Amino acid sequence: MIRRDVHRCALITSLACSALALFVVFANILAGIGPKADETTSAHLWQLLMAAQVPLVAVSIGTADLRRRLTIPMMALQLALIAGACAPVWLAHY
Repeated sequence: MIRRDVHRCALITSLACSALALFVVFANILAGIGPKADETTSAHLWQLLMAAQVPLVAVSIGTADLRRRLTIPMMALQLALIAGACAPVWLAHY
């Protein structure tokens, strides 16, 4: 694979992980599942999705071509989705 393809694949996978983690949190909130003393399956799923993003973000940043016009906005979207997936967890004390 060429560098651009690796970057695109890592970026899209990271965005999908963030969106899925955000969906898991909102599904728990909408279902009325509150914080529990023992972690649930959805909590473990959220943790795995967030942990999987660490190498994906590193690869995405390492292979980014900063001369392309959409690189910086897509990386900002990536970080915003990560923050968006973490914010409800922190605010709801899950």
